[in-house]
Amino acid sequence: MTNNFSSSITLINNNYDNNFFKKLELKYTNYLNNNELYTTTYNNTTNNNGEFIETFNKLYKDTYNNIYEKIGNSYNKNNWIVKEFNNQILNKEYTDNYNNNNFDDLLISCLSNNNIIENNILIK
Repeated sequence: MTNNFSSSITLINNNYDNNFFKKLELKYTNYLNNNELYTTTYNNTTNNNGEFIETFNKLYKDTYNNIYEKIGNSYNKNNWIVKEFNNQILNKEYTDNYNNNNFDDLLISCLSNNNIIENNILIK
């Protein structure tokens, strides 16, 4: 089976009219041969007030075009507020421990796939 994927990293650092913010955005999509699709997007932003805001979106589309989606929001590394959807219909809404949603592996994967790191060592 061929592993077709797309990954991207966006880093933004702005200071405009003393309104400072930093943003990291990761996107990883895996396309499978049987028309299945897995995608994850993760964002974190630090604003002028030092507030740390994180969001994620995990999406899976099966071979029957059913879409399963999980989104989460965290503020200053507190628990995640999570919503799960099935074909755009809200199934569940709950609070999850902050450490249960870690995106370090996604970051390493995106960096590796874009030839920025190799064996966890920066090469560019």
